[in-house]
Amino acid sequence: MDLSWLDQALWAASFLGHAVLLLVLIVKGRWKTFPVFVTWISFNILRDILLFLIYRHGSESLYANVYWGAAILDLALQVSLVFEMARIVLKPTGTWVRDAWRSFLLFGAIGAVIAVALAFAVNPSAPTTFGAWITKGRLFATLLICELFASMMFASTRLGLVWRNHVMGLGQGLTVWAVTVLFADAAHSYFGSTWHEDDLSHARIITYLVATGYWTITFWLSEPKSRTLSHEMQAYLSGLQKQASFSLRDVSSSDPMR
Repeated sequence: MDLSWLDQALWAASFLGHAVLLLVLIVKGRWKTFPVFVTWISFNILRDILLFLIYRHGSESLYANVYWGAAILDLALQVSLVFEMARIVLKPTGTWVRDAWRSFLLFGAIGAVIAVALAFAVNPSAPTTFGAWITKGRLFATLLICELFASMMFASTRLGLVWRNHVMGLGQGLTVWAVTVLFADAAHSYFGSTWHEDDLSHARIITYLVATGYWTITFWLSEPKSRTLSHEMQAYLSGLQKQASFSLRDVSSSDPMR
């Protein structure tokens, strides 16, 4: 297993980018709001270190096993990250906006079914069966991330929920990177896993590096203070909502047509 100078440079840049981003998240206290994002970045740092040590001192089979095992955990963290973003957007006052949460789950489930169907429908031109399943799995993962994010956007937009700057920046970087991965995997599925393999791999990594830099700047900057309701007004509106719900129940129970 031999890496070119460009591969090694991108590897080092990825590690450095993750380290700087993690430092910003900790120093600025963003880990309190985005614990899953911090966990994902920390995981990427540990994975880079572990894979580099295996690359230097281990075997190719060990490297492949660790690489694909880490890829599964990486997918789980990415999906969790989308749910974390949904929690922030769809839970603006500390309680879930019920209609938005239901819409997110409904369209997320539909998106997952579509992702599975598309992944199984694709017949990648891979030299081995294992390679074909790897391509299917990566395609499913990318589609799932994109569709969950789209479901969250639809649910929040439908009810007019406002996105905060940090969530918006995180979502924008994640979407651009996921779309790039989607096009690269689609090209490999159609033309074969070796078609411009290095070029597409470099495109994915460079796009991710750009997203990492964008996240670093986004989380370094403070969000503009938004005007919020006082505790008294929030309590008043909450009581008014409960009173309206009780009134509707009374009217429904006394309906002579029932």
